Amino acid sequence: MHRLLTRQLKRYFGKEFELETLDTNMQQFILNVADTYEEYDKEKRLMENTVDLNSKELNEANKLIEQKNKNLSKLLDERSYLLANRIEENQEIETTLKQYKQAMDATLLIYKFDHNGDITFVNENLCQRSEYLQEELIGENCTFLNPSQDRELLTKELKQQLFAGQIYKDQMTNLAKNGEIYYVNAVIFPLMDKKGNIIEFMGILQDITEIEKSRLQAQELEKAKSKFLANMSHELRTPLNAIIGFSQILKVNGELPDRTRGFIEKINSSGEHLLKLINSILDFSKIESGQVELEKIEFSLDDLVKSAVDQVETKIKEKGLSLNLEYAPLMEKIFYGDRFKIAQIIINLLSNSVKFTSEGSIALHIQKADVDGMIRFEICDTGIGLNKEQQEKLFKAFTQAHESTTRLYGGTGLGLTISKQLVELMNGKIWIESELGVGSKFIFEIELQEL
Repeated sequence: MHRLLTRQLKRYFGKEFELETLDTNMQQFILNVADTYEEYDKEKRLMENTVDLNSKELNEANKLIEQKNKNLSKLLDERSYLLANRIEENQEIETTLKQYKQAMDATLLIYKFDHNGDITFVNENLCQRSEYLQEELIGENCTFLNPSQDRELLTKELKQQLFAGQIYKDQMTNLAKNGEIYYVNAVIFPLMDKKGNIIEFMGILQDITEIEKSRLQAQELEKAKSKFLANMSHELRTPLNAIIGFSQILKVNGELPDRTRGFIEKINSSGEHLLKLINSILDFSKIESGQVELEKIEFSLDDLVKSAVDQVETKIKEKGLSLNLEYAPLMEKIFYGDRFKIAQIIINLLSNSVKFTSEGSIALHIQKADVDGMIRFEICDTGIGLNKEQQEKLFKAFTQAHESTTRLYGGTGLGLTISKQLVELMNGKIWIESELGVGSKFIFEIELQEL
């Protein structure tokens, strides 16, 4: 390599500079610069060899050499500038990488292990969290920090993914030296050479112990809440059922004065309303705590619709509304699914439509959805309808479309929330299409197996 270029490179990289220490692209770039230097020397020698030429030829040769010198000098300046920029960029990248490494070392738990699973490196953070010294961890198996019952399964899963060149991600339970359990989010991946061969493996762990403890505590509180609600609902239902039962007996007594009969009907109506409220809160609590499971059985769609309609038919007649049922192509079909939860959704939506419709009609349409294995249900009404802002609030718990709704129509704001959660439990979706003052259409599609 040209001596002038070598001197310039050592000024940038230090006296111990070796071309082989740079990456391939940088080596090629420097060799191109070296060629330019060599070309310059050749031209210089050519100039020296022209001393024997006559004056005219010498002048022309000098002009030619002078021009070439200018061109070469300009080229050398450009190449030197590019070289200086490349060196500066590399230094910036190196600085950034050092900063990233410092940040990771300060916040994450990091370790490396070889093909046998033996730990070869641990950072200070991991030592502090596990309360083991570095020398106590080096040489141990990478599953050393996991509880013994998890190790065999973890080792098997790690080998399958890592030796296939894949990244392993999971939440792990680790055990500190003092017996304390701590939780981490783990990302473990293979480190490879330029040819794609696995050299070793690296694990990066994020301590999520406080988050996980909070989650477990929340689960316990949820269980306690559900247990409390279940006990309270039982305690409330028993006297309520007695009140409703006795009021119904008294209603059929023909000897009661009209005024007394009116009081009894109010007692009966209030009792039934309170019972529905308790049932809704309990259903919501069960779904929220994940206690609801699907109970699939064979059922006739026709029987399902009739039983659901029976629950709201009296209210429909009392309000003078018409009811249109449209599901003839599926009437005789037998399906496999949770009959009772589907009926609960239909009853909730029909009841909602009846509540907000003072005149006109209610309709139930059932058909196959565009997606295979899905059945589409539509409940339509000619009620008060909703604007866009009201529709956005609709499926939120304890929320009515408008503040005046509860005062005018009653309800807890749980019926639609429960329906949405049950639909999603059956891998479905629910939405509304509505226009204020015209009416609403509730649509839901659920996964349902036809036999």
